[in-house]
Amino acid sequence: MYTIWRSVDVSFAHHVRGHRGSCINLHGHTWKLEVCAAAAALDAEGFVVDFRRLQGDVLQPAHALLDHALALGEESYGEVAGELQAMGAKLVASRAKVHGEGVVEPERPALRLAGADNRFPGGMKVAVFPFSPTSERLAEWLWRLANEKLTDARVSVPCVRVYETLHPVQSVAEFRPG
Repeated sequence: MYTIWRSVDVSFAHHVRGHRGSCINLHGHTWKLEVCAAAAALDAEGFVVDFRRLQGDVLQPAHALLDHALALGEESYGEVAGELQAMGAKLVASRAKVHGEGVVEPERPALRLAGADNRFPGGMKVAVFPFSPTSERLAEWLWRLANEKLTDARVSVPCVRVYETLHPVQSVAEFRPG
């Protein structure tokens, strides 16, 4: 069996709904999203999957959804959307205070990916998931995305890893189906 691994680092914040400890607070991490692809036989070019395909079809879209976003579950988002609208507007307005009135807002394309989507209350980037975004649930979400994009008669996705904190101590969540 041949296996390959590819990863991307992404910085985003999250909130763990109902957490008994400090993860109830909005807080951020530098995360690492890592995907494993496997095949018993290589393709005609000698690959399990070309790394560019793994990057372009799975990791880059996941990075685009999450990069510098606040990740929330749908239930939490529904409860605080109004407050996020007001807060986002105030935070984004700081551009004009620092740079003057002529600042052009960057384009922010709406992205929907494997059941999650970006929303922009008041101009602030939020990634909304159908679940509370714990490392474990994000790992399963990433596996479902990778499985949908990469699995065929030859290639499988045996697991993915989501590293919640890269430094100084690694905290890892892994999902393997079955």
